[in-house]
Amino acid sequence: MNRTSPLISVIIPVYNAEKTLAKCIESVLMQDVTDFELILVDDGSKDSSGDICNRYAAKDSRVRVIHKENGGVSSARNRGLEVASGKWITFVDSDDSIGENFFHDVEAAHEDLLIRGYFMHSMRGKEVERLVLDDFDALPDMTLFINRFIGNNILRGPVAKFFRSRLIGDLRFPEDMKVGEDTWFVWKYLSGVSTCRILYYYYYYYLTTGGPSEMKYKSTTDYAVHSLLHLRDAFEPMSEKHAISPSQFLQFIGYFKCVSKGDWQNNPTLWYGNAEVKSLYRYVWPALNWGQRCRLLAAKFLGR
Repeated sequence: MNRTSPLISVIIPVYNAEKTLAKCIESVLMQDVTDFELILVDDGSKDSSGDICNRYAAKDSRVRVIHKENGGVSSARNRGLEVASGKWITFVDSDDSIGENFFHDVEAAHEDLLIRGYFMHSMRGKEVERLVLDDFDALPDMTLFINRFIGNNILRGPVAKFFRSRLIGDLRFPEDMKVGEDTWFVWKYLSGVSTCRILYYYYYYYLTTGGPSEMKYKSTTDYAVHSLLHLRDAFEPMSEKHAISPSQFLQFIGYFKCVSKGDWQNNPTLWYGNAEVKSLYRYVWPALNWGQRCRLLAAKFLGR
C-alpha cells in the first residue's frame, strides 16, 4: 500500500463516544480492502475516547489520531479533511459502523459520488429504518434520484457515501451551523458533480436513539432562519445543476418551522412576520401545486 496516497480516507469525528467507538473502529479495520487511512479526530472528548483512539493508532499504522479542542462535529470533520490524502473520502460517525466489505467496488468506480444503502437501528438492536438500493440502476439518473431521496437520510448527511477528494477541494462543513450543516455539505458537493453510482450489498449501520429528529433538536426562530438561508444557498446551485424543483425546499422550511415552534408558537408573527421567512416562502411558492399552496395558507391562518 502506498501510505502517502491511499485509495480511501475514512474520517471519524469523535466526541465522548467510549461506549461505541471500539465497535466503529473495528468495523473499519476489518475491511478486506486494506488500502485506506483511518483518521480519528478526537474533538476534546472528556471520557476515554481519546485513549481508545491512541490504542488503535499504536496497533495499526493506518490509523491516525488528531486531538483538538472541542469545536463541534463540523470542526472535527473539517480537520480530517485538511489532512486526508485518499483518492476517495468517506465519513463514519463514532456511534455507527460499516458492513463487511463496505469498501468493495470503490477502486473500479469512475463516477463522482458513490452511494450505499443503510440500516438504522436502536440501542437495543431494533430496526428503525432501512434504505436498500440493490434493485436500483447502478447508474441512476441524478435528477430522478435526488428528487426521490432529497428528504431521505441518504442525501441529508455525508455518511454511506464516497466523495472524490479532488472534487471536494476546498469545500468544508459550515461551522456556524449546528443543524443542517451535513445536508449543506452534501448539496454543495452535488452542485458540482454529474454522475453517481449505487454500490450494492454492503451497508452503513446507523445507531439512533429512536426519537424523532424534531424532538432531538430545538432552535430559536432566528437560528432556524439562519440555517435555512444557508441551506437555500446550497440548494439553489444544486437545483440548477440537476433540475430539482424549488418545491422540494418546502419540506426543509417545514422542518425548521417545527424545531423552532417552541420559540414562536405564542407569538406567530416571529415566524410569519419575519421578512427572511417570507423570502423563503416566496422562493418555493411559484413551484408549488394548488394543494400545497392551500395547505400552506391554511397553516398560516390557523396558526399551526
